[in-house]
Amino acid sequence: MESQITITTIIIIVWLIFPGIVFKRFYYKGQFAKQFGADLFADRLISSIFWGIIVQIITFLIYSRSFGFTFTGIRNKTSAVYASVLANQMPTISYSDLEYILGYLAFLIIIAFCLGSFIHFTVRYFKIDLKYPVFRFANHWNYYFRGEIVSMREFKSLNKGRWLSTTVDVVIDDGSEKNKMISGFLTQHTISHKTGDLESIYLTSATRYSHTDKKFIPIPGDCLVIPFDKVIDLNLRYTFQVINDDQKKQILFRKLLAFCLIAGLLFATIFPWYLKINIFLKIGGVIFGCLTWLLFIIVSLNPLDPRPTARFPTKDLFVLFFAMVFSLSVTLLLLNITPF
Repeated sequence: MESQITITTIIIIVWLIFPGIVFKRFYYKGQFAKQFGADLFADRLISSIFWGIIVQIITFLIYSRSFGFTFTGIRNKTSAVYASVLANQMPTISYSDLEYILGYLAFLIIIAFCLGSFIHFTVRYFKIDLKYPVFRFANHWNYYFRGEIVSMREFKSLNKGRWLSTTVDVVIDDGSEKNKMISGFLTQHTISHKTGDLESIYLTSATRYSHTDKKFIPIPGDCLVIPFDKVIDLNLRYTFQVINDDQKKQILFRKLLAFCLIAGLLFATIFPWYLKINIFLKIGGVIFGCLTWLLFIIVSLNPLDPRPTARFPTKDLFVLFFAMVFSLSVTLLLLNITPF
């Protein structure tokens, strides 16, 4: 009975929890990296299993269509190995089976990495976490310190623009008779791994208010580290670059470009795996399909770029067009698709 529980536990960890952990490791990154492993154990376990199942489904669909095996075949082989282990016998695993298992594990990790990174990029680039609170990360200080709160519904009254820097005015208690007022450019901050509370802020070009001179004077040094437990008051001042109508058009154009590019690349990456052709033809179809879509985006959207200097000359567009047609022909040939 104990051996059955042990084997079952190992299978669950490897096939469900582990890919979920890999996914979350690459989803929580950058300023949000400390959120990885910061929740309660039960929450981490449930979320890892959930994302592990999603990664398993995607990996199985791609891998099975690439090598032609089915769920029934996998279940039969797994049952045979499991029965041999329960009978204290060495399971019979061929070299080809071992290749499939190791290849599947490697592909599982790749899918978890790509899916986690892709969803993180999508949420951050399209500001989904700013518009919908359910998608926000636990490190709320990053939103305040980088001026991203201006895109939130709660702070829509603030001036908007392109964030350049954040100036911090902070009153600290250093144990002396009078509290000190310090000002400087916020460069970095650290938060607690367990609670997510702010631990320290890092200021450059820092100055302090002199009660004698009645003005701010420079503080010698390159970077001033202030523990947050010494902070009494904290004031943030943002420096924004005013965005004119032309820049708004450029931002909208880049978002449209990114959306079309992502949608097309996803289709070009996923569709070939549903075709009954050789795996090398599928890989080639994915490569040339992505190249074709990239050229199509350039040819079709580049003339619409709001920046005249960024537009290609007509001669170059013709060259790119013929390159797109050639790449499309190679893609259709590899995927064994006839348009007529």
